[in-house]
Amino acid sequence: MPTKTALPDLERLSIVTAIIMLAFALTQLISYPAQNISFSVFGILIDFVLDFNILVIAFSVLLAAAGMDWLIQSHPEAQLFDNRWETIRHWIVPVLTALVIGVALIAFAGSLLWWVVYILGSLLLFAVFIGEYNVFVAGSAVNPLAIVGLNALSFVLFLLLSIAIFSANIRLYIRLPLLGIGALMVTSRTLFLRLGEWHTLWGLVISLVVSEVLIGFHYLPLNPIRQGLLLVGMVYALTSMVTGIKESRRSWAFWGEPVAMLLLTLIVSIVWA
Repeated sequence: MPTKTALPDLERLSIVTAIIMLAFALTQLISYPAQNISFSVFGILIDFVLDFNILVIAFSVLLAAAGMDWLIQSHPEAQLFDNRWETIRHWIVPVLTALVIGVALIAFAGSLLWWVVYILGSLLLFAVFIGEYNVFVAGSAVNPLAIVGLNALSFVLFLLLSIAIFSANIRLYIRLPLLGIGALMVTSRTLFLRLGEWHTLWGLVISLVVSEVLIGFHYLPLNPIRQGLLLVGMVYALTSMVTGIKESRRSWAFWGEPVAMLLLTLIVSIVWA
């Protein structure tokens, strides 16, 4: 029987959101000396800096996953699902949201925009938790709206993550796994919401294509916003093409959506620049 519950337990929702955002706020109050870590893998020197901000992001990502699971357990129909994977798939977008907020806050540390990102990030995290809660049961009356909202939020989050990472001017070997994993998370969750089942192999293929494109972007004189727009347009188009293949679409039913998205992001990137 479809549930009419559109909101999770408000007490749990408030606690989870507040704890995650409090963790991010601590980065403005607590400073810890950065540690330079270097090691060699197959003759390749890996050198990076581990600081308090990175630890907070990692902690917040874990909190987002645990918090989403806690909210799901409060769902009236949670006891009907014995398979643990029924809840794990709902961690993806909250984890990506926490990652995007953390990276963006680091990029704008010390400026007025930090507070803008902090407030908007709190609202966004709140909305993502509610959206994932509502797609937990496929028969929910608000399920279609929640699916559309989560799909849109996923690609917006990937766009923000891309812009933040490109703006940070970090090294390519760090940029590749961050955006590659981000693309895998977005495409896997979107394909599940659209098709009702996991297509991890297709997600890995799209992630690999993204990684190849990122290598090319690294050597092109493109600003971060243009790079982010082009990248998210490509990821959306590839996801749409996979959906078309699985749904056996033909002609314009197959090509219409991906071509339109590619053209839209290309035009916006040109106008923006």
